[in-house]
Amino acid sequence: MTKIYGTGLYDFRRHRVAEYPVGIEALPQQPSTPHLPEKPPESKPGSNLPSSITLNEIQRDRLTKIAADNWAKTSVAGPKKLFSSELVKDIYYTELTVKGGRKPVPLQRVMILEVSQYLENYLLPNFDQETATFEHVMSMILMINEKV
Repeated sequence: MTKIYGTGLYDFRRHRVAEYPVGIEALPQQPSTPHLPEKPPESKPGSNLPSSITLNEIQRDRLTKIAADNWAKTSVAGPKKLFSSELVKDIYYTELTVKGGRKPVPLQRVMILEVSQYLENYLLPNFDQETATFEHVMSMILMINEKV
């Protein structure tokens, strides 16, 4: 009889040395607790894949409050404030840059800015190639990369 390959389950996780299963005899005895399902690999610390973000986290985030005050069109916070290059600079240095090393940009922060339409409602309408700051241009680049 011919063998059929490709049937059954395939483990798509990216295995790393620290993630290989440890034999049951090497584990210390613990009191029995209900087995919790393993988190998906993208939400593990140190993973390069973006982790998911919940609606509750988006609503409670400080960037959502800044967006409501400055550029969100669906906000009932009153009249929008004028464009501030200082706000762009502050968001760039506190949310979009990483201190030291070759670490990736914090994708959850970029996702929150993407959901709030930071690029469409704040960066692009207020972009002037003559007077744009480095932070303004880099913020636009990061947001466009998130869209792609």
